[in-house]
Amino acid sequence: APLASQLCEMTGRKVVVAATLSVCLPAVVSGSAASAAAVPQIPNFPTEYNFQNLILGVSYGPAPLMSVEEAGTLPEDDWFCDEAVRIWGSAGRQDLRVMRDMGANLVRLYGNNPTRDHTNFLDEAWKLGLSVAPGMSDWPYYQMGAGSCKNSNYNCFTQVKDSYSMNLQKGFLRPDGSYHPSLKYMNILNEPDLKMPPTTTTGTAEGPKEMARALISAFDAMLQAEKENKVTGNLVNFTATFSYAVCLVCTHFTDKPALGQMWTLDDAMRHPEEYGYSPVNDITAAYLSRFTHSFNTQNPATDLQHQFLDDYTVYFPSTPVYIGEYHRVGVNQTEDLSIILGVAEKNPLFKGISFFEFQVAYWKAGPERDFGMFGLDKDKAIASMDYFREHYDVRCLQPVYSAPDGYSMPAAVAKVYGGKGINTGDLCDPNPEGAPLTEEGFQTILALNKPWQTARYIEKVIHHLGAVVNSNAGDNLLALATEYGTANSATLAQVAEKFGGQYPPVWVSRDNDFARCAANREAQPRDVAESIGWACNNAKTFSCDDIPPYCKETTFRVADWVFSRFYKEGGGSNPLTDCDFSGNAIFASAKLYNRWTNAAECLVDGVSTPTLPPIVTPAPSSPSTSAAPPSSSSSASSASTSSGSESGGEETTESTTAAQEETTSSGSSSSSAAGGDEHKDYSETSTTKTEKLFLGSAPSSLHATSSGLLLSLLVVACAHSDFFLRFL
Repeated sequence: APLASQLCEMTGRKVVVAATLSVCLPAVVSGSAASAAAVPQIPNFPTEYNFQNLILGVSYGPAPLMSVEEAGTLPEDDWFCDEAVRIWGSAGRQDLRVMRDMGANLVRLYGNNPTRDHTNFLDEAWKLGLSVAPGMSDWPYYQMGAGSCKNSNYNCFTQVKDSYSMNLQKGFLRPDGSYHPSLKYMNILNEPDLKMPPTTTTGTAEGPKEMARALISAFDAMLQAEKENKVTGNLVNFTATFSYAVCLVCTHFTDKPALGQMWTLDDAMRHPEEYGYSPVNDITAAYLSRFTHSFNTQNPATDLQHQFLDDYTVYFPSTPVYIGEYHRVGVNQTEDLSIILGVAEKNPLFKGISFFEFQVAYWKAGPERDFGMFGLDKDKAIASMDYFREHYDVRCLQPVYSAPDGYSMPAAVAKVYGGKGINTGDLCDPNPEGAPLTEEGFQTILALNKPWQTARYIEKVIHHLGAVVNSNAGDNLLALATEYGTANSATLAQVAEKFGGQYPPVWVSRDNDFARCAANREAQPRDVAESIGWACNNAKTFSCDDIPPYCKETTFRVADWVFSRFYKEGGGSNPLTDCDFSGNAIFASAKLYNRWTNAAECLVDGVSTPTLPPIVTPAPSSPSTSAAPPSSSSSASSASTSSGSESGGEETTESTTAAQEETTSSGSSSSSAAGGDEHKDYSETSTTKTEKLFLGSAPSSLHATSSGLLLSLLVVACAHSDFFLRFL
């Protein structure tokens, strides 16, 4: 509390102390969203809740609209395609990382255009430790007009099979035919009892049967699509998310919410012929082994046990259930969320919730706008994107203030979900990962005077040089960023020379053997396509007519094939300039590009590694800049890597900027001892220890080194005598 008071006084804000919690609040809260503070508004809470074994989801539909009138101009509503990367990507507004930092472990999606590729979103979610729960679009059910299954007696087999088959081919499946590991649930249809038909719960007795026929035929179609696409390995679970309405015309549970709809679907799955449908596949067996019920509700947490769970556990004793949209508006979110998740802990079948919703739905009217955790700053766009035929600003996130809690809504969710929280003061900063690799880009980040942001930019440079920061070296990177200070105190050329020269710091591992020039997954597809065209027109030793079919499936894999060969053709010696392609390429280590589905197979002489586990440790969150990096300026031209001149040295590991995926370092034993903290964050400066092994004396922990460590150093000395002498 004393520290919070000091911070608040520095920024002209008042302090509110509630139990063990201290937060800064704006002196005046405008509208429903609190202004972003210069200090973190979402603090690190004491560990009071531990719901990590449950679904801790966030419902996500980030339409970049500010009014109801704009809704008619929206060309699509698929937000997990590549065209929306500026919203969810790590170099954009970083919505996925924000969710992860709040403690979420699942993102629930809505719109889904099966003709669009979704690989990059799934890869990014998996990297961050987030599971994904997409759903079928409403299009094949009733929006496609005369061809919809609503007009084919609610038999949806043909329409849904084609759609889901395209989903499988455009990101849901990996090259070996297995599901992408991030996929957890596939929603057959959201709130079918309000759509198929709209009078399902209030009309005639035929309504529930029509709804059930639509769902079981769609389920059958998805199973058939799996069969035709030869799906193997671990399979996803399916669900159909009902409303919390009472079905007055169902044959069972006519006085309980959602249960009547679930009973009808259960009966149809077991006896499809009684609902006018003859399945192609054994839908009963698949239902019993691969189905999870779900529903949406904004009822109080205290209602759930007696209204729903008491009966559910009796009639559905072996089928799990979760809440696909949960948010009780106007109450203390910390209390309500802790109650609902506490109920889940006591009921083994109840798997958790997805909080509704990430962003205020400005394109809706009235109370529909009351659910979002984040509002949008109407005056500040931190990026822009081409979303099919329209151009949109990507506006800065503003946490919505929750008066009953006394702090923001994201803070409440982070507290209950067990997340480390986000620095709201960073949300509108230029994103270091999106800033261009130019002197101007570097100075823009230095001018923020935030070492943790500078550290992220430096790591971006390291990644573009085909290297990674060792998993226990976060303190080393942060110390260097702190040393560089503010604007004009260092240059990009200095950074490039430090990490691109013959002897980079020992806490960095450079992939001299297998780093390749690849497509930048943070770039927009249209920009990448333009660079592909340029490279194909200027290639001398290869022809783009020779691109194999499996590399033509996405724009990014085409770029992997083309960029890597063009870079090799030119004998590239400086990745920052020779592998730039107007910011659409990156000279990536094998460790990095093997997190991108099928990239290694398309890169020239790429090397594959086994499927990597997700990164589960939180990292600092940041927003984005407005433009893709242009071609690198001459300020970085002094950087060059000695590719192929030395052995790979240490095994490369993912940096602590994205968080450690391993608890022990596979790199040099002379790395910082303090950097091994599994939850290290560049913004946590209080425990930072500067350990300049080249320039100063070693820390005491190294003076007490074991004989095993000395032996390891001697082995290194034999293999790299020149390096070892320089180290001494």
